[in-house]
Amino acid sequence: MLSADINAAFDCSILGMGYINPKARTGVFRAVEQTLLALLEQPKLNLHLVSFNNELSSWSSLGTKLYLQEHQIRSKQSELVLGSSWEEVYLKYPVLMQKYVLENLQLFEILRKAIVAMQIPFDKVANLSQRHLPKIENWQIYHSPYFPLPENIKAANIPRILTIYDLAPILYPTLCSKRTVQQFNRIIASIDIHRDWIVCISEATKRDFCEYTGMSSDRVFVASLAASTRFQPIPPSDAARQVLNHYNIADAPYLLSLATLEPRKNLKFLIRCFSKLILENPSIDLQLVLVGISGWKNKGIFQEAKTRPELAERIVFTGFLPDQDLSTIYSGALAFAYPSLYEGFGLPPLEAMRCGVPVITSNVSSLPEVVGDAGIMIDPTDEEAMCQAILNLVNSNTLRQSLAQRGLARAEQFSWARCAEETSKVYQVSISSQDRS
Repeated sequence: MLSADINAAFDCSILGMGYINPKARTGVFRAVEQTLLALLEQPKLNLHLVSFNNELSSWSSLGTKLYLQEHQIRSKQSELVLGSSWEEVYLKYPVLMQKYVLENLQLFEILRKAIVAMQIPFDKVANLSQRHLPKIENWQIYHSPYFPLPENIKAANIPRILTIYDLAPILYPTLCSKRTVQQFNRIIASIDIHRDWIVCISEATKRDFCEYTGMSSDRVFVASLAASTRFQPIPPSDAARQVLNHYNIADAPYLLSLATLEPRKNLKFLIRCFSKLILENPSIDLQLVLVGISGWKNKGIFQEAKTRPELAERIVFTGFLPDQDLSTIYSGALAFAYPSLYEGFGLPPLEAMRCGVPVITSNVSSLPEVVGDAGIMIDPTDEEAMCQAILNLVNSNTLRQSLAQRGLARAEQFSWARCAEETSKVYQVSISSQDRS
């Protein structure tokens, strides 16, 4: 618990992006959302909610305000309230229209980009007027949970804090999009390793960050993420069956994976392993269900599935799933497979464990730190190991039940309240250090 009141500015920009565009509702979006909700419950912590990232537009800033309004997230110090006639009359409804189209219509990529680009003329008009700046003098610290640290905050001579989720763009640039690499380089370039403070989401990420930047470990802290309490075991029922039917998941056992469809998640490997398992054991009644939005460089994932006739009736791509259906999809799975090549934390395995589903995941980066002995750990390049792990779970109800129980217990060790407490400690340490300097 904090020893004294703290006024902290917290940048909510990424919530506005995710509010409008489902493609932006990634693991980072979820982490920021849950961290904010938990921080708002911290006694003696007064959050100034801002959308202060210089890379974003008035359009995205309004998205942040609408997100907070719709989710009834309030702070006494919030700068993010709808106020101007420009926002209320001319900008609000185009933003909501874009959100509706992106959420509800199946779009070709070129059309999706055109819908996203519709904000450009509105931003140009908005930029003609002077942009409102928050009252920095009311802040004791500034925390960006994702975007680069603004230079003008450094000039205000208050502690700046940045959250780092992973170093994939540095360690595995070929597994990331060019845009992601460029964005991460801007984030790293914004850090003053002698003055700023860093929050990492795992010990593995802290090690990677300190090794790469040379920043003293005394200025780098860990606040582990958690799975939302909305994830819980959902028993079989007619309502659950209706949800599965809605996503064309047949009434049969299925292996589940949930991830953005991109190279780092190693889904081509998973499809190959699943195909090999089926060819060697054709009597197994099992589907593979892949949940997640389409990321980058993923044509090979769909091609891998199409070129294997044995998978024609056994593999399902659901696309993006709304939060209210995720517990049902998790709970209905025979097992959850997550053979990612690198993770800063790995929320999906933790979500699966909260739903009582046995987990198979990689033995690299932060995943052993998260899953512990509550799941089956495999080398994410070893097809034999993956096939055997799946087969063991298919053939042993005892193993499934044992892992499910261990997973439920393991997931209880992580909480967003604890994440908020650890983050608040960083606030306190940074202010105390500032007072002594």
